Amino acid sequence: MKPILLLLLLCTALPAYSQVTAGAARIEITPDVKAMRVPLGGYAARRDASATGVDAPIFARALVITQGMRKVGIVSVDLCFLPASIKEEVLKRTRLAGCNLTAATLLLSATHTHTAPDPLAMHAQNHFEIKGWVHLNPQLLAFTADKIAEAVVMADKKRTPAKFGSRSRMVDSLNRNRRGDPLIDKEMAVLRVSASNDTPIAEICNFAAHPTLYDDTMLEISPDWCGVMTSQVEQEMGGVCLFLNGAEGDSTTQGAEGDTPKARIQSYGGKVAQVAISLLKATPVSEKGTLRAWLEEVDLPERKPSGLFIAAAAQMGATFTQAKELVRVLMPSKAHLAFLQIGDLLLMGFPCEPTGEIGLAAKAYAKQAGFRLPIVVALSNEWLSYCVSPAQYRAGKYEASMCFYGENFGTVVLKGVESGLKR
Repeated sequence: MKPILLLLLLCTALPAYSQVTAGAARIEITPDVKAMRVPLGGYAARRDASATGVDAPIFARALVITQGMRKVGIVSVDLCFLPASIKEEVLKRTRLAGCNLTAATLLLSATHTHTAPDPLAMHAQNHFEIKGWVHLNPQLLAFTADKIAEAVVMADKKRTPAKFGSRSRMVDSLNRNRRGDPLIDKEMAVLRVSASNDTPIAEICNFAAHPTLYDDTMLEISPDWCGVMTSQVEQEMGGVCLFLNGAEGDSTTQGAEGDTPKARIQSYGGKVAQVAISLLKATPVSEKGTLRAWLEEVDLPERKPSGLFIAAAAQMGATFTQAKELVRVLMPSKAHLAFLQIGDLLLMGFPCEPTGEIGLAAKAYAKQAGFRLPIVVALSNEWLSYCVSPAQYRAGKYEASMCFYGENFGTVVLKGVESGLKR
């Protein structure tokens, strides 16, 4: 074959460069607490107490990115966690609107605020009649799914030629391990997305810390410190800022100052925002980079409530049989780990709350597999509660009491991570 003909054939076989597009949207998801009863999630001590008002609005923030025929969506939702029924309902609505995202290409993540509508009231399998236990509210589920889907569809419609870039740094003063474990993820990672003319589209901030600066006595809806952080980033950078919580299972805030919870929320949210803004401003963007998403199904260990959970359920009036049934019905036997790559950034979506030990191990596996900047995205798509290591489970503290798959749960999940990274 002549060299010029071979060259032409090779050029024809190579894929053409695919244009990246991106769009983002922010939709308020605060329900009308006067029009419907809205229990607040996050603390069992509230015992199904209803929200009395709104301290600050809560939002769904969506980012949709395409490259050629590939399209991915990421949504940060101001909720404590996300039962699978929420994502299922969102996908039904986005499909009807012509937004062709799938279970594999749409990543939903809860910020983990403990002062938002209780996700148990949006769990389709939650039909338990136990005093003090939150009941399914189909109206609240439909309302929330409508709003999240609206954010996704709006972001999709706003897509424009775009470029993106990511970066991370270690932050020593903003989180700590609440159990005294030396293992904690102190890395903050960001993604910056801009239009081709440099107009800001969106930012992602990933960091591990519990949004629990309001305690169980707070009965008004609030995004906690995450709302302050995202608002300040949006004001400074432009665009829509999505907060994705990291391996926060045993990680809490550090450095919040003030005499009241509200003051501490303003203080801490502002501190996180300033680090994120500094990091974002130092992040260059490019039109090139891989975009893809996939799921890894995991067969979970046998479901079993811990003794501490059974004791806590008894305090709420549940019998031993009811406590076991709660776990059997509400916890799935299979789950999915989500993987979403945007250039150098790899989002690893965990359907649970991984501890720092689990999160750091997952990041190490991803780096060994060749991913430059892997991050853990907790509370993604489904709800399995806490994910702990065997040693942490045997230690029997709060996180272990809320782990419903026994001491090998963390090991099984990490094997799923290793398997998923090979795709």
